[in-house]
Amino acid sequence: MNFDYYVMILFWIVIPIILWKVIPRSRIREAIAALLVFQMLTWLFSIGLTYAGLLYSPIRFFEEATTINFTMEYLLFPSVAVLFYLKFPQNANFTRRMVHYLFWVGVILSIMILLGTFTNLMVVRLDHLIRSFFNFLIELWICRHYVLWVTEQFETKRVS
Repeated sequence: MNFDYYVMILFWIVIPIILWKVIPRSRIREAIAALLVFQMLTWLFSIGLTYAGLLYSPIRFFEEATTINFTMEYLLFPSVAVLFYLKFPQNANFTRRMVHYLFWVGVILSIMILLGTFTNLMVVRLDHLIRSFFNFLIELWICRHYVLWVTEQFETKRVS
């Protein structure tokens, strides 16, 4: 087995444990909504980028089923989105919220650079990083607003 497969297996072991430790019991519903919506968004964007030839993952699980890296799009990036959502400064000013977005997009891009440099899990080029910057910025914004909308709908119906 290749080193890259060990890295992906390690992600599948460590990331659920981190999420289990970090997510407070009172916010599980929000975390699940953020995880699911971000999985959907990254899956859709990644399939489109892969078929357009703009994203490539040489080492991946399910090589016959899809050409995208299932571990990155289904586990790693959505887990970072959950952390982004849970740590979001709700009552902060615009500048602080924008810094929060930029910090978490930077975390995702740093992970991509590290994986592209030290493993064969993804091919990372400068134009990929620029595209990914805007892609993840939009995805995090959509994810946050969707989860806020869903939790607001739930709270409204529960109180009534």
